[in-house]
Amino acid sequence: MTQERKPQTIRELLPVASAWLAERGVQEARLDTELLLAHVLELSRMQLYMDHDRPLIQDELERFRALMRRRGERREPVAYLIGERGFCGLDLEVGPGVLIPRPETEHLVEVGCEELGRLAIARGAAIARGARAETLRAADVGTGSGCVALALLDRVDDLRVWATDRSAAALAIARRNAERCEAGERLLLGQADLLAPAAPSSLDLIVSNPPYVLESEDPLLSPEVRDHEPRSALFDADGLPLTQRLVEQAARALRPQGALAIETGFDKAPLVEGFFQRAGFVEVRRVEDLGGIERIVVGRKAG
Repeated sequence: MTQERKPQTIRELLPVASAWLAERGVQEARLDTELLLAHVLELSRMQLYMDHDRPLIQDELERFRALMRRRGERREPVAYLIGERGFCGLDLEVGPGVLIPRPETEHLVEVGCEELGRLAIARGAAIARGARAETLRAADVGTGSGCVALALLDRVDDLRVWATDRSAAALAIARRNAERCEAGERLLLGQADLLAPAAPSSLDLIVSNPPYVLESEDPLLSPEVRDHEPRSALFDADGLPLTQRLVEQAARALRPQGALAIETGFDKAPLVEGFFQRAGFVEVRRVEDLGGIERIVVGRKAG
């Protein structure tokens, strides 16, 4: 981004910087430029345009250019560069130790909320017949930043969530996000291998976005994903053995009529559906995302 006359205002800087990113293959160059500049100036994207004639001081220009070089030359994700990502209306901390929350994963939250609503209605009917009132309990397996667990807690009042991850670094970020969202005692974080510590018939809902990319698919990934996001959260072996083990563990951990919802890859829903069926789940279905991709597989434990 070297030029004879260096732009000094927001209005001058944005088109030049975004063109520089686009030349380096960054797909959403204008959006990324706006996000990085807004981060440096501690403004919203809207404020960039409301104050577009604001001159930038040298320190601001240098910090912005440093971030732009990391974005354009190293292809570091914007979310890592600014340290935040929005998800289901929550502003969450993210970093290289966790997957960046994606819009398609919001469908996992929606499916989880639907299942919790169904269970709450059934629980209410049971209480009316004299049964003891119990709080709904869910697990988020491979929680990463904690985005799914925290979104469920934000949308469902009478809920407790146990969120697990194998990565201590991920759990540290999830813990800080829990503090941001004031989750309190409603969220329990734990380092675990999938659902191994879960007691039998102890959970009403299990949600997970497990690794589902195959090593053979590595060349299909963008540099942002392939070179920067944690491989342990991305890749599973052929046949998705980790997902299969999760489904088998979930069949034991769920209460009767409890639900399991798993996000998976664009062509892997039939395979995952088979895991559900062989583990004895009923009413198994595939849920499409907005792009028509079968993104979520959900099923219920019989009983």
